[in-house]
Amino acid sequence: MKRLLLAAAFVLAATGAALADTLPVSLKATAAIEGDTVKLGDLWDNLGAQAETPIAPAPQPGKRITADARWLLAVAQNYGVNWQPATAFDRIVIERAGQTVDARLIESELREALNMEGVPGPFDFEITNRTALNMVVPTGAGPVGVAVRDLIWDSRTGRFSATVEAPAGVPTAQRQRVNGHVFSIARIPVLNRTIGRGDVITEGDIEWIEARAEAVRRDVVTDARQLVGQEPRLQVRQGAPVRLSDVRRPVLVPRNSTVTMVVKTPFMTLTAQGRASEEGGKGDVIHVTNLHSKRVVEAVVDGPGSVTVTPNGAVALAN
Repeated sequence: MKRLLLAAAFVLAATGAALADTLPVSLKATAAIEGDTVKLGDLWDNLGAQAETPIAPAPQPGKRITADARWLLAVAQNYGVNWQPATAFDRIVIERAGQTVDARLIESELREALNMEGVPGPFDFEITNRTALNMVVPTGAGPVGVAVRDLIWDSRTGRFSATVEAPAGVPTAQRQRVNGHVFSIARIPVLNRTIGRGDVITEGDIEWIEARAEAVRRDVVTDARQLVGQEPRLQVRQGAPVRLSDVRRPVLVPRNSTVTMVVKTPFMTLTAQGRASEEGGKGDVIHVTNLHSKRVVEAVVDGPGSVTVTPNGAVALAN
């Protein structure tokens, strides 16, 4: 019985091969290529053992080419394929499947390579020819590794160039030259909500963001202590860099308000009523007019509606 089964299988295989040899050769509608070469069997059906004959390199992964009747006829004649185009418009699309390499993976490997090259941190970078990141590799290759080769970084200009390879370490890997620019990063405090005039900024109102160091102007606040306890001169938007001129000490003495003028010496304390000629926060020196004598003196704001006049100004309070 076993011998009979083997004989039957042999007969079926031989019959199938013979049948394939007798069927007419027909052009396929499309050719889906997975390997690195195009074979006769990718283009025509019913070629038998001849189907494995390689004839041309495959398109790049993710690309396609169209073979017209003239090219197909030349191939058929060159390799002894019994086929003739039915019309001059016969053609076949040869397409090779591919998978796109994640651009974020490429950027991650570039960052690591720049770090290993000695770029001081914190830093960020931008790629000037981003189309080079559109890398497509053959499907079925498993997880795609990325390698960075031949990195060149100029510390004076911040420019760099490197070769990106994927899949990493494969002789047939895709390789692209990328160029870019490295820039330093500065962390600056900003407001986590929009705050207007009259509101005092607290530690809870502050968050930190990263910005290009070259874009941070000299008048931009870089220390949170320069914000805490201050108030905006005008409205300051959430997340926007804050300039030193955007904030001030909270106004304790509004302009034209009535204030208590105080002079203290080891021997006495004098007080008088005055009118502030200008607004001021704690510690500010402002001009105040004595309401009784009409004399103008300089005074230091020390609290809401209260200013301290230097002992030399005691005469102004008394007169």
